[in-house]
Amino acid sequence: MATLDKVQFNSNITLDFAHFEKKYQDKNADIFVTNYKPIANNYTRSLVCFEPDGDYDSKGMSQDALGYVFSIYRNEIGDSVLKPIYTTSVGQLSIVDYNVRNQKQYQYYVFKEDEEASSKASLSNIVDTCWWDYAIIGMDLEDEDTLTYKVNPKDVWLFQSNVASDSTTQNFSKTTYQTLTAYPTISMGESNYATGSFSGLIGRVRKNGYDEDVRLLEDWNNFCANSQLKLYKDRKGHKYIVDITSSSSQVADETREQATTVNVGWTQIGDADNYVIIGD
Repeated sequence: MATLDKVQFNSNITLDFAHFEKKYQDKNADIFVTNYKPIANNYTRSLVCFEPDGDYDSKGMSQDALGYVFSIYRNEIGDSVLKPIYTTSVGQLSIVDYNVRNQKQYQYYVFKEDEEASSKASLSNIVDTCWWDYAIIGMDLEDEDTLTYKVNPKDVWLFQSNVASDSTTQNFSKTTYQTLTAYPTISMGESNYATGSFSGLIGRVRKNGYDEDVRLLEDWNNFCANSQLKLYKDRKGHKYIVDITSSSSQVADETREQATTVNVGWTQIGDADNYVIIGD
């Protein structure tokens, strides 16, 4: 594929705009019409509008979103609520939404915005979530007011092989007081959080066999010990904001691969539905 590195215009030519589009069948706009006004679209790669005095107002650079930001909302099919997910920065063309449940259907509403107006919503296809991993995902704070966190792919840990979950305990703060009647009195505090644990092979099973670098366990232990909030998701569709409270490992000495199983204990420290968790 050819790459366009530089465009040079003759100094004797006066330009109103320079609009570069990716050629796509017959869907590119016809510019040879009266009063054509260049508008950024899905095929635009660069749009620059020139002012009469020779200065120009760039509406974007190559591969950018051309001066626009996009507000993204998520709808869980069957629910009437649109949940705001993220407003992109100028030039950002995609995000990854980590805060979804397994075995659900979602649809995304995207609004293109500039300083003056917002477009009608562009709807995504309906997304069916389906995975067979347990996931622990590290999160870095981006906006405290909106509880928006960003995810670095290196902080995504997936467990797919020999996975087993122990019981999940819901922890309440209740105290029982004996009275002079036949029945006690129970007072309740505000504590209401889950704790649990699971185990699984830390490596991955690939086409050529089991893959586990010797440094992987060290990286995992460092991840467990750091101060990041973490998103925990299981196969069933549960999701929690957690911190890892324990981690132990056991090497299968009888195997050639020396496969390592980790046992992970976690404690819920937040409601995942209140958070925005996205990646680039």
